[in-house]
Amino acid sequence: MFEKKPKVIKVGGKDVVLQPKPGFSLFKRGPKKAPAAVLSPFSAKGQPEGTIPTPNISMPKQLPQQAQPQSPSVQQPSQQVPQAASAPVVTAAPHPKTLSTTINRPAYKSGFVSKYVAKTLSKHKELPGILTSQNVPGTPASFIKRMLFSAAVVALMIAAAAIILFIRLGQPAIISALIGLVLGFVFFRMAFSTFLNYPSNKRKKSEKGVERDILFAARDLIISLRSGMPLYNAMASVSTGYGDASIQFRKIIELVQLGAPLEDAIDKQISDTKSPSFRRLMIQASVSVRAGADVVASLQTVLDDLQQERMIELRRYGQKLNAIAMFYMLFGVILPSMGLAVGTILTTFISLFQITPQILFSALIGIGFLQIVFLKLITSSRPVFSM
Repeated sequence: MFEKKPKVIKVGGKDVVLQPKPGFSLFKRGPKKAPAAVLSPFSAKGQPEGTIPTPNISMPKQLPQQAQPQSPSVQQPSQQVPQAASAPVVTAAPHPKTLSTTINRPAYKSGFVSKYVAKTLSKHKELPGILTSQNVPGTPASFIKRMLFSAAVVALMIAAAAIILFIRLGQPAIISALIGLVLGFVFFRMAFSTFLNYPSNKRKKSEKGVERDILFAARDLIISLRSGMPLYNAMASVSTGYGDASIQFRKIIELVQLGAPLEDAIDKQISDTKSPSFRRLMIQASVSVRAGADVVASLQTVLDDLQQERMIELRRYGQKLNAIAMFYMLFGVILPSMGLAVGTILTTFISLFQITPQILFSALIGIGFLQIVFLKLITSSRPVFSM
């Protein structure tokens, strides 16, 4: 009833029949539409981008292949394709940008602990070298995580103990919990800082030990060299018996036993240690060995310079100690005793204030704190070496 007629067009001088779409029928349901073709930018070899899908075409004769190399698909008139047939479905290739976005997407999101560890590691850039010199196992990130866990355990214990104590003292639960959380946070920061700086403090203590014992080890080393002993054997002889200084010489011996040359082992230990006296002695020894010079004379020169510098430092410490002793006698002995005596006498004549046991107890705490301050000041200014 509403059937359309086919159209005939000319392509290359020949008639081509275009079949129309199926018409509308009231009594017969037409075939289902085939899905539209999805074309990639280069779906066929030699076909340009943006090619339109090819309609169903019937031709009276088969065209030669060389006449139309890029012509649409042609079908024989003897075998007419049904109207429901359509072009083959070609799956589009993914866009390059979409593919790269999918590949570069992170597999996980970094948590708060990882960010805090990275931030702490960026603030303590010398931590990897300190951990290596102190032979601490694991990476710096794993060390920081262990210290975080230890500090968290300490903080939880302090917070729980504070909450239980304040509840037993009759404080409300909310106030006790708040005080416990504040104390836990404060102790967490203190414990984490202490644990994190423990390798650095241990390294500083080791350096002080080297400075204390290096002169005795250097004298023994020079005596061994003067007796005709090689440098390696002389270092092996002082690798025991001189505390932290012997540990530095022992590391050089271990590197040589592993196959490193003596000069390279000395240079490696020079770069690892921070003791200035040991570095000066070993730099001179390394230069003398490489140049073929007399090691004993060069080491004796450095040893004499170190002894002279330490004598000067001892005189400087004596002058500083005189000033500290004067201030200690004034603020640590005379002022507390005379102040309490004068205050007690004045309160008997003039009623300015009344001396109570709480005031005496506060004065005792202040005097004790002042004694600790002066003691720390004296010990910190004391030289760490021995003559």
